[in-house]
Amino acid sequence: MTNTAAATSEAKMATETPKIVWNEGKRRFETEDHEAYIEYKMRNNGKVMDLVHTYVPSSKRGLGLASHLCVAAFEHASSHSISVVPSCSYVSDTFLPRNQSWKPLVHSEDLKSSI
Repeated sequence: MTNTAAATSEAKMATETPKIVWNEGKRRFETEDHEAYIEYKMRNNGKVMDLVHTYVPSSKRGLGLASHLCVAAFEHASSHSISVVPSCSYVSDTFLPRNQSWKPLVHSEDLKSSI
């Protein structure tokens, strides 16, 4: 494979949307190969999803997988009327500042005291 073909192949892999699946038994959203995932814990009788840990293996970093995992978790929360606690530092410090549209789903302290 030439350098140009290799670069094209890598660019294609980076722009394809990975398939993220919900693994309810393990309480996580993960890539089809199970290598990258975002873990959660359900709180407040299933009304709140606490995103506790995001993991992407070093061989797959830089492809946007962590962001795709977050989107899957937030879409799931949105479609099930669940609020989100961003305990994972990637979610709170990187994903949410870059994706302001998901902030309305974030569980607030005021809401916490009223549940």
